[in-house]
Formats: sequence, structure tokens, C-alpha cells
Amino acid sequence: MKPTFLLLAGVLAGPVWAAPASLLTPPTPPVLTLKAARALGPGSTVTIRAVVLNGTEMGNIRYVQDGEAGLALYAQPAKLPGFGDLQAGDSIQVTGQLKAYNGLLEMDPVASFHKLAGGRRLHPLRVSADQVTTAYAEANESRLVEITGVTRLLTPTSAPAEALVGNANYLLDGTAGALLRVGAASTGPDGLIGTTPPTGEPFDVRGIMSQYSPGGTGGYQLLPRLATDFVRGSGLPRLTEEPVPVNVSATGFTVVYSTLNPGDTRVRYGLNAKELKESRLDASLTTHHSLTLNNLIPGTTYYVEVGSRNEAGTETATPVPFITSTGKRNRSSGKN
Repeated sequence: MKPTFLLLAGVLAGPVWAAPASLLTPPTPPVLTLKAARALGPGSTVTIRAVVLNGTEMGNIRYVQDGEAGLALYAQPAKLPGFGDLQAGDSIQVTGQLKAYNGLLEMDPVASFHKLAGGRRLHPLRVSADQVTTAYAEANESRLVEITGVTRLLTPTSAPAEALVGNANYLLDGTAGALLRVGAASTGPDGLIGTTPPTGEPFDVRGIMSQYSPGGTGGYQLLPRLATDFVRGSGLPRLTEEPVPVNVSATGFTVVYSTLNPGDTRVRYGLNAKELKESRLDASLTTHHSLTLNNLIPGTTYYVEVGSRNEAGTETATPVPFITSTGKRNRSSGKN
């Protein structure tokens, strides 16, 4: 019996075999591009990274896009903490199962997500109004689209759109197939509901290309998010008021002017309209611009050029003459 006992003791006292970590931990799913994820189709569980296109103005749905494609994510914020806080410009990684909902490919349920960064710039696909129907296609589903040069927004009965109504349909330039739909959740000071579309000049319309088709095909609709998705002046700052001087003193004045769309504040000035040697810049984006120029010569004409820049481009006005009042400099400080 001793040999048997010793053998068993040796076995019990020997090293314990441990399973490799690779067998205990589920493999991390690969991160796919949206184009690759969409190609897998309904029923597939995928992990993607993309930028969020909207916030609570579209309810419980968040659309996301990368450089190639878009995708809808649907979740109830109460069941997925933090989902309701996501807003346009957030970069996220998200995992969930794909399904088709009335033609729209969406991730539902969303199993998990985490925010990677915020404040990312959104890049819309731009299509001119004369080619508008080409934007209404499966390849653009869930992407941010900007239709440029729209002249009017009509109701389905061809009446001009006035104050916009929630859960209502409209047509871009009255074109069949160029459907725009206003969601009921876009309310408040920046919301779509109650907004009157621009008139009297061409404008651009931004929105997310969605789909609602019980039959599974067609039914594409452009979903603007907020009132700011109706863009006048091609988004350029566009000066709407000539610059004027206020608070004029012997050694300075404040330059004020306005722009149609937000932009930074730029002022160049000098004693010769063709040689503006001095400049000032305030990078804050605004439509009401103001910059104070100090340490100027009393009783002197200065030529002032104002401008404004944003991501759409730069607008600059022709230099105009401003005159400081007569008087003396404050020699003790050199400032007003």
C-alpha cells in the first residue's frame, strides 16, 4: 500500500494546471468601420467607432458616421446610463446588434459604449439642390447631408412652409422625392418647431439622411436637427452692417459691426488705406463684433478694415475712415 500512497501524495503535491488566459477571457471583438459593419447586415453583433451627429433633439436615437458611412443607434437612456447625454461631435466606441427597422439599419440593442472624445468637427456630404434626389440613396443612409442652394421649402400640398410643425413632412424646392421631415423632439429656443425657413434668397439645409419604409426599400427622408440646420449665406459670416466707431476718444475708439453667421472678429488699421500695418483679432465666434483700438494719435484719420472668418470661409469689408477726437494723450500711462 505504501507505493500507492506515495504516488497519490506526489500527485496531490504537484503543480496545479491553469487554463491559459486566452481560454478564460472572451476574445475582444474587432473594431469595424461602419461600411464593414453595415455589410454584415441585421442579426450581426458589431463594435464600431464613429462620431455622433445629434443630441436629444432627435429623442432616443443617435446617428453616427465615420469617413465612409453612417449608422443609427437606438437605446432608452434609462436602460443605458450616459446614452442620453451624447451630443453632436462626441466620438464613441459602441457594441451592439444590428437590426432593420422599417428599412433603416440600426444598432438595437446597444450593449455598451464609451465616449472617446468630444468636440469633433462634423463633415457633411454636400449636394447641390439641382442634384438633390441623388442624395436620397442607401449609400447615404444615416449620414449628415447638406443640400446647397435651396430656394424654398413647400408643404406636400405645394404651399410655402411657414412656422414648422413637429412630425410633419415638407419638400425641398417642391421636388418629389426630396422629403424633409421635422421631428417632434426638436423644441425650445434652438429647435425646429416654430422656426420659419429662410425666404428671399437661396439657403442650405443640413440634416441626417434617414429611412422609413415598411416595405424595406425607398422612403428616404432628410431629418434636420435644429433651426441652425437652415443655413443662410452658405454659412459664411457675411457682413450685414457697416463698421462704425463708438466710444471715440483722443487716443482710440471701439469698432463694432455685425455678421449674418457667427465668425471671429478681425480688424486691420493704419494711416493709409493701402497700407494697413496694424491688426487685432478676437477668436471668439459671434455675430455681434466689437474690438477696441487704443494708443492712437489724437485728431487723426485711421482707415479700418473689418472681417470675420469661420469654417465656411472669410468675409472682409472695404477699409473705411475713422477719426479720433482732438485732445492729448494720457502721458502718465500711455493709455485711456
